[in-house]
Amino acid sequence: MKKNCISLIVLVTVLMTISSYSQQKKVKGTVFLDQNENGLYDKGERGIANVALSNGRDVVLTNKNGDYKIKVENDQIVFLIKPSGYIPKLSEDFVQQAYQVNKPNGSPNLHFKGAAPTTIQNPLNFPLYKNAGEDTLKIGLIGDTQTKTIDDVYYLSKVVAEKMMDEEYDFLVPLGDITYDNLRLFEPIKDVLGKVQAPVYYVYGNHDRNYDGKDLKYRDETYENSFGPSYYAFNYGSHSFIALNNVFPKPHHNYEARLDDDQLKFIEGYLSTVPQENDVHLLMHIPLEQLINLKEFSQLFKNHPKVHAYAGHTHTQFFETIKNEDGWSVNAPVEELVAGAVCGSWWHGEKDIFGIPQAMMSDGTPKGYWVMHLQADEKKYEYKVSEPDNRQMHIWTPFDFDRELIDFEERKIVANVYAGNKNTEVQIKIGDGDWLPMNYVEGFDPFYERLFTLQKNGVTLDQNTLKIGKPRKSYHLWEIPIPKDLESGIHLIQVRASNDYGLDVEGRSMLFNNTNNEQYFIPKKKKK
Repeated sequence: MKKNCISLIVLVTVLMTISSYSQQKKVKGTVFLDQNENGLYDKGERGIANVALSNGRDVVLTNKNGDYKIKVENDQIVFLIKPSGYIPKLSEDFVQQAYQVNKPNGSPNLHFKGAAPTTIQNPLNFPLYKNAGEDTLKIGLIGDTQTKTIDDVYYLSKVVAEKMMDEEYDFLVPLGDITYDNLRLFEPIKDVLGKVQAPVYYVYGNHDRNYDGKDLKYRDETYENSFGPSYYAFNYGSHSFIALNNVFPKPHHNYEARLDDDQLKFIEGYLSTVPQENDVHLLMHIPLEQLINLKEFSQLFKNHPKVHAYAGHTHTQFFETIKNEDGWSVNAPVEELVAGAVCGSWWHGEKDIFGIPQAMMSDGTPKGYWVMHLQADEKKYEYKVSEPDNRQMHIWTPFDFDRELIDFEERKIVANVYAGNKNTEVQIKIGDGDWLPMNYVEGFDPFYERLFTLQKNGVTLDQNTLKIGKPRKSYHLWEIPIPKDLESGIHLIQVRASNDYGLDVEGRSMLFNNTNNEQYFIPKKKKK
């Protein structure tokens, strides 16, 4: 009997060892300069030394030939840490593609879709491309976008993306709560912010969580499927950035601000590759001072005295100094910007003439976003209020959303060029299509018509306003039908107008074409 028991124990031990071994493997590859830009490691292309890679816990560096080896387990992601002077391949939505998921069994069956079964490549090579001009940086910091319906994604396109298109950014950082629990909106949000055509580094927030992911490692399955790892790092010039996932799940949809052990190990390994003189920038959702393990976290920065922090979460904005008595136990205090929320008060409030909710933050700050300028040791901020500005036109595209109370049956795009006349030449470009002439019409501005119709039907959130008058005919409108064969999705609209009186202006908008369908609705709960 004893002999049989011993044999059984040995068998179980062997099987467990084999199972454990089968879940671990070594992945190797090369990080290289992709000179012909085909994404493949071709003969004659040189490897790049001292580039960091990680599996979410361990951090390794490439050797002098650009080669690396790293172990990987099931449900891990191997990702490259962008080195200064280079940039990885970007998706159409300007999200870095320098990672690969290892999930042979795929994600669990969750309320929102995760990853399909995927086995990591071996060898796993990463192409890089030269990225000049990293000595001066212009960065867009975007507090909680907090989108719950496709309507909110439309508002985001108006108050952030369309405004940012007029300027050049080195990269954008949405600081978490990308959605308001409707993770199906990750994809259209990527589409909208990608139209700015700057790299976008997304940060994970508490409303971006898979609530039914019972295990810690399943909290971010849908996020990973859309954006890649939920914590990572990247470098620009003498600036090093760490995107944190500081949302630690607790039962019944609760959470606390905490960094898990794997993440702490990753940060420790990454910092060992960062020069001590570099500025280190912490990008997170929940503000730094709320971290339960802040003291432990701060000890990782003993050799990095220049630390800065940026967060969202509060729907108010302010600067905070995190000192020793707050838990930051090394070096000088950390200056933190809590960047408020571009959604203001969750996209609530009376809508303006362009159909966007007023949504002032609860501290009285108008909704908007921040622009940060970095140059050597100098840092400057600008706050951009998302209010009507010195635009020279506005562009109407039909509203066709969940919460809009008026139906607009005419499938057309209308441009109101404020300084236009009958002799103005107005052209439109939809997506990557050709420039087409728009037709001059004398009629009513659809934005104003919408407001008047709502008022006429007694629909208003604010009774303390004066009623607007009936629409009057406009003599500076141009329109064009929406092509019947235009594919469903979000399309960039560009309009340009010029005349003999010196008018030479451009405007941008986005057309949400046939996006009011079930794929963007909040899905019904699965029956137990």
